[in-house]
Amino acid sequence: MLRPIPTKRKLDDLRNYTIVGADIPETEIFRSDALIQSLSESPRSIGCIYYYDDTGSALFERLCNEPSYYLFRAEQEILTHHAKSVADMTGPASLVELGAGNAQKTTLLINAFMENHGPTSYAAIDVNRSILQKAAENLLSMRPDLNFTGIVGVYQTGLQQAATVTGPKLLVCLGSSVGNMYDDELRDLLHQVRSLFAPGDYFLVGIDLDKSSDILEAAYNNQSAILTNLCVLQHLNWRFDGNFNVFQFRHVAFHNKPLRRMESHLEAVQTQFVRLDKLGFSFFLEKGERIRTEIMRKVVICDFSKIFMNHGLSLVHHWTDHAKRCAICLFEVVNM
Repeated sequence: MLRPIPTKRKLDDLRNYTIVGADIPETEIFRSDALIQSLSESPRSIGCIYYYDDTGSALFERLCNEPSYYLFRAEQEILTHHAKSVADMTGPASLVELGAGNAQKTTLLINAFMENHGPTSYAAIDVNRSILQKAAENLLSMRPDLNFTGIVGVYQTGLQQAATVTGPKLLVCLGSSVGNMYDDELRDLLHQVRSLFAPGDYFLVGIDLDKSSDILEAAYNNQSAILTNLCVLQHLNWRFDGNFNVFQFRHVAFHNKPLRRMESHLEAVQTQFVRLDKLGFSFFLEKGERIRTEIMRKVVICDFSKIFMNHGLSLVHHWTDHAKRCAICLFEVVNM
């Protein structure tokens, strides 16, 4: 039987629980200059950070339960069978997770580390403070001896905070989150990891393997995926006093085979004038014009690992699910 979930008051009283980074201004996390630039380019785009307000996070959890969305279940299968192998290979380490969400899959890793190595520290980085609170409640109800730190912020600010953790570290990034990054964003992340983490630290990365278009497009065109995509516009409306009308857009997601990635877009079904009043920014959208909201890389492991190696991260081992849809790769920080 699981122990009762601690109440918020009890969480706040625990010495092994804390939330940091909440004092970072939201303007530093949700940068208006970057948004204006991306919406002014051709093609227009919106950063996927705008998926993850409370509504978006809830819709993403719903997406993970869609029968056609295989990614969550595939990674959970891998960790169910191989989390202890990860703990064996790295030895004792503090876990640091990028884009932690509710940390449901990470529980398997935490259990393996605590069973193999005893008391363990876990630092969860996410832009959504309430989802970090939920993760803490879930984890500490099952592992009250876990040292939990929630870090509110984007990857860049969160990693700066996490770098102060002493001793060996295992950085974790699941859900193929690195697949949502453009080439320059991935290079920046790997450069920061290499500069902040020491030789002998590790980076555990979940990736989605390249596969047939029918499987990929089914995963990103179900009802939950459509609602999650449209939710981006609602986020911009409340955060920046915008006038996006979600009923004037349609969801478009397709497999871009030459670039080995899925792409999600929002297509205007009629010409419209869009305002974001808090930013003093406006623009016309023509009928049929698309705003790209997300890319999702579908990778080949040997090519992917070369990118990491160029930044001083050497592939130690990788594991796949039984259908070879996804992989989790363990990289070690090495001297260059």
